[in-house]
Amino acid sequence: MAKERASSAASKQSHEIAEAVRNVEIADTEAWRDLDSLSSNTLVEAVEVFGDEIRFDGTRFEGPINVHVTLQYAKDVTLSETFPGRFEARWEGDAPSIDRVLVDTSSFTR
Repeated sequence: MAKERASSAASKQSHEIAEAVRNVEIADTEAWRDLDSLSSNTLVEAVEVFGDEIRFDGTRFEGPINVHVTLQYAKDVTLSETFPGRFEARWEGDAPSIDRVLVDTSSFTR
């Protein structure tokens, strides 16, 4: 029974973390500089979080993400792309606080 409660609590935490990461304003993170430089108008469509891959270290945690974007260029050229990234966060009170969001755009810029 205690094991089920611990699993349920971890699942609830992972869900809360995933929601917090999905709701982060990417334009306010380090990831934005890399994404914004890819086109004349970069739109973040979604942030995909992998709840089962979140790693905990006391009150800190991190995990992988995918950032789905639309890249718009002159003359109505539009591309949809997905870039891998990661987030770093911590518990602040009873809620997750996202400290960093990073994205790897090197596959696009090579």
